[in-house]
Amino acid sequence: MDNSRVNEIKKEDKKAFKGFFIILIISTTLGGIFGSTYSNLKEIFGESLSSLVIDILKIITPFASLVLSTLVIIVSTIVYTNSRKGYDLWNQANEDDNSIDKIEKNLSYLMLITSVNQILGLFFIATGGMLLPFDDIHGEPSMLKGNCFFIGLILCFVSITLIQKKVINLRKEINPFLKGSIYDMKFAKKWIDSCDESIKMGIYKSSYKSLKCVSTTCLILWLVSIIGYELWDFGIVPMTMVIIIWLVQTISYCIEEIKSSKVS
Repeated sequence: MDNSRVNEIKKEDKKAFKGFFIILIISTTLGGIFGSTYSNLKEIFGESLSSLVIDILKIITPFASLVLSTLVIIVSTIVYTNSRKGYDLWNQANEDDNSIDKIEKNLSYLMLITSVNQILGLFFIATGGMLLPFDDIHGEPSMLKGNCFFIGLILCFVSITLIQKKVINLRKEINPFLKGSIYDMKFAKKWIDSCDESIKMGIYKSSYKSLKCVSTTCLILWLVSIIGYELWDFGIVPMTMVIIIWLVQTISYCIEEIKSSKVS
């Protein structure tokens, strides 16, 4: 390596170090402030915040999946119907690709909201299991809340499957080269294998950005786990789970990167 390149690298490191040093000072200062005010924070945010969250979940959990899934079904029906009509018109009139790009973008939004609803559905399954049986204002088991909870869970996962099937099938109509059924256990592999290079590139870029986002989120959750260990008696399990997720996504990414470099 020539000297000019070495000097360029050193200059780049020197420039970046200034920002890194400022962040390090700020982080150290905030850590010191938190440590010195820990006893006050525990008194203010300890049991009161934990109790508040539980009280809120007791109110919303029985009805959350039912309400959210109903909203998702309404929105999805409107968006899918418009997309279906738009594709049929494009097919007949043979319009420009801008119409198709807009339709595919809308279908991507549908996949987004159904995926979010699925994750929230799993969350409310967990919280519902912890809070069962649901009580009414008199402290007696509430049949209304129980029925709404179970109907909401069924509606959530049935609607997710059917909406995603509709979206996937319409995408396969738009792009005849795409393969795979939503009911197939190997759907993801078949779908990606059938994608063309432009779609694959979009998937790869999105995957890298999600990797960075998850890494940042894991760092934040790690800090929350440390704070929660003292303030809310989290124990060591939450931190362990965060570290496992962080390790899995980091190791799997690095292994795939190594495999890709060998192929190329």
